[in-house]
Amino acid sequence: MRFQRSATVLLGATLTLPLLVGFPATATADPVVGGCYGGQLTTTNVPGSGSGGMDTNVTGGLTDCGSPQLPEVDGGMLNISYPFNIVTGSNSGTGAGGNPAGGTIVWSDGSVSVVSGNWVTSPVGQNAVSTLGVLSGPGAGQQIVFGTRQIANSGSVGGGSGGAGSVMVIDALFH
Repeated sequence: MRFQRSATVLLGATLTLPLLVGFPATATADPVVGGCYGGQLTTTNVPGSGSGGMDTNVTGGLTDCGSPQLPEVDGGMLNISYPFNIVTGSNSGTGAGGNPAGGTIVWSDGSVSVVSGNWVTSPVGQNAVSTLGVLSGPGAGQQIVFGTRQIANSGSVGGGSGGAGSVMVIDALFH
């Protein structure tokens, strides 16, 4: 009888141990469903446009793309714009969630995604993360999260006085 009680206590402790210890919590981020893993963009200020008298255009190529949503696509051309911030005298959008931007991505198969969201710029040598929602076209209802790095600044792109900047695309991932 003593052996049976010991075995019951030992078995009960063994079965409840996982409940006491628990399992590690996992993050519930949306899965990445493809994207682009390279490219280069140019940032150009356009005087005489936008509510602050200037808009900023971001244009350039996305490369090394692959996604189940875009099975025949291997690249694309991004073309977005956002307003110059008259309050701060800048178009940098750093630290405040970015600048409200909108435009298109023309994919290598000729299809077009209309995008809108926040574009974040960074000083030369620093990374930025921007999120654009896909309003229509391939990927509609998804988000594209861009990881970029400012690699050159001619004039004063972040300061809004004109010129152009080169931006490397680290990745652009569909979520």
